[in-house]
Amino acid sequence: MKKSNKIMLAIYIVIGIALVIIGVTIQVDYYSSMIFAMGFALIFSSILQLVRYYHNTRPENVEAYRKKVRQQEINLKDERKVQLRNRAGYISWAVTMVACFIASFIAALFRAGTLIVCILAGVAVAEYILATIIYRYLCKKM
Repeated sequence: MKKSNKIMLAIYIVIGIALVIIGVTIQVDYYSSMIFAMGFALIFSSILQLVRYYHNTRPENVEAYRKKVRQQEINLKDERKVQLRNRAGYISWAVTMVACFIASFIAALFRAGTLIVCILAGVAVAEYILATIIYRYLCKKM
């Protein structure tokens, strides 16, 4: 792990401690607990990253870690796996877009607020438009 990464993890821990203190000191029901939870999660994830780094740099674990990193690098560049990731991303996007349309229809049937229906429909339309723009950009780039 680079020194800059260690510094960033230390900064995240300090920010997490500050969020925990802010969450404990302010007395707004919903927001104080949310700020406290975000701070605790930031501290916990940063400490886990440091523990993982320590575990992987121990002499008995270095060789296994190098093999794992090498395999990950191969998997990132493998053309078949790249295509599979792209296909999985497309399928998940399509499912999300259809789910937004269905959710807006169901919300309209149950007479949910107009704002909720509009947000759900707007998210689906925005996803479609963004995907089209990105697709056209990538077509021109290649």
